[in-house]
Amino acid sequence: MLDESPYDDSDQYDVECQYDASNWDGGLLPEEEPVLLELAVDDDGIPPADSSWIGGIAGAGLSIVFHLWLIFTLSGITFNDHDMIEMEPIETVFTNPPPPEPAVEVPEYELANPDDREMEVRKAVNARSVGLELTNKPTPEAAPVHLMEISPELKSLPKYDIPQGMELSKTVVIPGTTGEGLVQLDTALDRVTWEIARNLQERKVLVVWMIDGSGSIVPQRQALVKRLKRIYGELGALDAAGQLPRQEQPLISGVVLFGAQTTFITKEPTDKYDDIVNGIQSAPVDPSGVENVFTAVNKVMDEWHKYRTDNGRRIMLVVLTDEAGDDHGPPLEFAINKCQRHGAKAYVIGPAAPFGRRKGFIPYVAKENGRTYQIPIDLGPESVVVENVDLPYWYEGPQLTYLSSGFGPYALNRLVKETGGVYFMTNMTTNSELSTIGQFDSAMMKAYEPDYRFGSPDQFMKDIMQHPLRAAVVGMAEYSQTTNLRAQGTPVLEFRVQANNFRQQFADAQKSAAISSLAIDSILAKMPPNTEKLYSSEQSLRWRLAFSLDYGRLLAQKVRAFEYNSALAQLKGTYTDSDINSKVNHFIFRPDKELNYAPSMKKQAKIAEEHLQRVIKEAPGTPWEMLAKRELKDGFGIRLVERFIPPPPPTPKADPAKAKPMPKLLPEQQTPQPKKPAAKPVEPVLPKL
Repeated sequence: MLDESPYDDSDQYDVECQYDASNWDGGLLPEEEPVLLELAVDDDGIPPADSSWIGGIAGAGLSIVFHLWLIFTLSGITFNDHDMIEMEPIETVFTNPPPPEPAVEVPEYELANPDDREMEVRKAVNARSVGLELTNKPTPEAAPVHLMEISPELKSLPKYDIPQGMELSKTVVIPGTTGEGLVQLDTALDRVTWEIARNLQERKVLVVWMIDGSGSIVPQRQALVKRLKRIYGELGALDAAGQLPRQEQPLISGVVLFGAQTTFITKEPTDKYDDIVNGIQSAPVDPSGVENVFTAVNKVMDEWHKYRTDNGRRIMLVVLTDEAGDDHGPPLEFAINKCQRHGAKAYVIGPAAPFGRRKGFIPYVAKENGRTYQIPIDLGPESVVVENVDLPYWYEGPQLTYLSSGFGPYALNRLVKETGGVYFMTNMTTNSELSTIGQFDSAMMKAYEPDYRFGSPDQFMKDIMQHPLRAAVVGMAEYSQTTNLRAQGTPVLEFRVQANNFRQQFADAQKSAAISSLAIDSILAKMPPNTEKLYSSEQSLRWRLAFSLDYGRLLAQKVRAFEYNSALAQLKGTYTDSDINSKVNHFIFRPDKELNYAPSMKKQAKIAEEHLQRVIKEAPGTPWEMLAKRELKDGFGIRLVERFIPPPPPTPKADPAKAKPMPKLLPEQQTPQPKKPAAKPVEPVLPKL
């Protein structure tokens, strides 16, 4: 056995490997029988000087033993034999491919896609005219019914134009498009054709033409009938050219008339073009003036949703109307729910809502006397509640009372938004002189879109209570449009006076300014103190614009009224009767950028201008900008122009002596002739629209 004394690599010894193989069974050497290594030493314990032959023999023996051990060890290892999988040989065959078939040239057909720049889009020529939808200076319409007065304490809100119902999840459908710009009726129908063709590429389609039954839309029905030939002709051409999937009855249509009642003109949808045209032409006129459009949508979905559940058709509801609808509330929310449940999309061809107003007018020519009358209709507002204060403008220029909002009525837009459809704004209810003014880029207006998520007054109430700035806007706007105390328009700007009446004329003119000042102060009282400081914390751009526009306009009108009143008061105390007779008797008021008679109002004038300039900067190309620019068009001050017009010479008195005697009357002239009673004017029967 080796000595356990250590040694390093410098010690060179011959090593002899000895082992005991008497008990080896061919396996691994047992641990209790280790290999013994011994050094060959002499009697003195020193390795012999020449022992290389011994080391060689030992190394050879060790190698033989090691290889024998390795052979026996490897022989004990076994492997599992697996059957070889027989594989058939792969045989490759080369063949010549058939010659390619010649490509079939598919004709392209024009569809009214508004995104195609090449397509000619007819602009609304009459969109630039000024005035209401009936007249350049419409008579004041009846104010919306005031149910509950809003107060700064937020105890209640106006509820006359807020849809009611349950709130639905926006994840059900992709939100629709709420504005496609102001277009002519035929252009809107071309867009509908494109929408139908696009849906036909995916699945079979049921198109329901829902027609307003009021008499005001009869001309538009005829325009629709003329356009239907092109619509179905284009769709048939696409089908024949193979651009639409070949299916049995890919497109069927139905016609429904809505008014106070819902009438199914076609009892069931059909693929016969003549039945659709005849149904629209023969549809009766509903004289009630009620337009329950959302109730009609509910009934259509109740009757014809089977075409979705049984046949897998996509349902497209195309609504043609000129009003906002009269059945807001639960019918609207139920209609949205049913459309979402069955994947129906609503497409509305309707009017643009007046900016911040509910009422509009359309012209009606009475058959009895040929006169044109203004028929009020519901066209708005475009938001949940009105957001604009009702103030007239001063000086020459458009009043912008019925400025287009760039959006459709709130309830119809909510239906479109929640069902994934499109709202097409059209000027079909107007003529060249009588229309809402303004045309705005629909893509740009998306940044100022109203909030369409409110389905009930309670939901709006909860939201507005968390935003005092919004509550102030609603409070001021609602009060200005419902109170009997209204701000006056442009006061008297030119006075031709005499010594005995100039003070009375000035005093009468002051009354108009005093009424305006009182009305404006009453509106401003609806705004809680320090509301202006909340502007920077308001996140909604639309609400910030509404506040700045309303607050800026109120302050501007207040400054003007006070400047005007102060100027008249100063004139009454400055001039005497002698001055009127000899120096000045003609006074003309002109707008001025500087305040010349009310310097104490300079701070409020500065605040008003800052808010209005902020609107112009943050909302270019929008209705807010147009109203703000109109307010800033003329300065807040008054510039006085004085003139003297000499009085005409007195008329000489006639000489009685030179007067000619009156001729004698003939006998037949002396007998009074009986007069025929004047015919009573025929009172026309105005329709309800």
